[in-house]
Amino acid sequence: MTSPTLEAPGLRTAVAEAHRPGVVSFPSILDTNPYQRLLYEQLAANGFRVEPSGEFRVRWLLRARRSVDLLHFHWPQGYWRANDRRRLSGPVVRWAYLGLFALRIATAKALGYGIAWTIHQVHPHEGAPSRVDRTGARILAWASRVLIAHDAATAASARAELGRAARDVTVVPHGSYLGVYEPGRSRSEVRGELGIDGDRFVFLHLGDMRAYKDLAVLIAAFRSTDLPDATLVVAGKPADRDTETSLREAAAGDPRIALRFGFVPEEGVAELYDAADAAVVARGDGGTSGSLILALSMGKAVVAADRPSYRSLIGVDAAGWLFEPGDVGSLRHALEHARRATPAELDAKCRVALARAGRLDWTEIGGRTAELLRDASRRRAA
Repeated sequence: MTSPTLEAPGLRTAVAEAHRPGVVSFPSILDTNPYQRLLYEQLAANGFRVEPSGEFRVRWLLRARRSVDLLHFHWPQGYWRANDRRRLSGPVVRWAYLGLFALRIATAKALGYGIAWTIHQVHPHEGAPSRVDRTGARILAWASRVLIAHDAATAASARAELGRAARDVTVVPHGSYLGVYEPGRSRSEVRGELGIDGDRFVFLHLGDMRAYKDLAVLIAAFRSTDLPDATLVVAGKPADRDTETSLREAAAGDPRIALRFGFVPEEGVAELYDAADAAVVARGDGGTSGSLILALSMGKAVVAADRPSYRSLIGVDAAGWLFEPGDVGSLRHALEHARRATPAELDAKCRVALARAGRLDWTEIGGRTAELLRDASRRRAA
């Protein structure tokens, strides 16, 4: 016989809420990229309580253990790396930071938290991984009940780099950005602000300006093209002052290159793509590229490196043009092919781009992710 106390609607709601697993993102949900917001909205729709941001410290872990079931890591390298801005970069300090991370992970495990890691990249993008980086990644992989990658290449890299600790990596695609960015100013107004004539063919590279994005390769390739009626717009926030200086020097003397330094706010994204004719994703490492998915979501044909993960997204010549990674000459030819495409050919590729973005549906992706994370939460309860 059912207890009458549980029949009260308010109590039923309270009991149901208490059984919804609580999840916290590490790092906190970022305002600069809607990826996490879109993911956690879907997790909430699939029965999770998305808890407010937490601090990955022992005190917080002790305090939050009654309300939080799952710790979900995305870009964890900052948790075991010393802060270089404080000039704390010596080997003793680096290993001390790693030891502190290991202590916090051990505490989380002892307290019964489930741990998940979505591996956007195994190691930091810039430079060869140190022993600290390799050890930190292995500690997190061993502690995680769920490992997720957004593409097969990243999953394979995790297995190769982390060995048995990453033997079970599940591939769940990165969702699209369809409908996320509202239209902005008109194409002509944005082009006017950038100093671009209305009839020029515009390539756009949008995103943070960091070494692994291969912007030096892109600028060198574009400068070598025979495209007097084309413009390359490179927009985004430089990683540091040296990066900005080197890009200015690389582009100097070529009026066809427009550099727009600074973070591009959400309201400025769609209008930049609308002002462009094609997008470029120059990075050649083959890792998960939100920039490529964004370009497809904006309905733009893309010039991208011929890596398996990128080829699977755009197809061979279906939604863009491929070039050999890191090869200036190959990228030059791809840019020239893109510019010389007929309006009908370009329009067809743009329509394919939108269709391919449409396959990356957050409802399905969120459901698959929730199923994996729920399993980790159940194992905690058990």
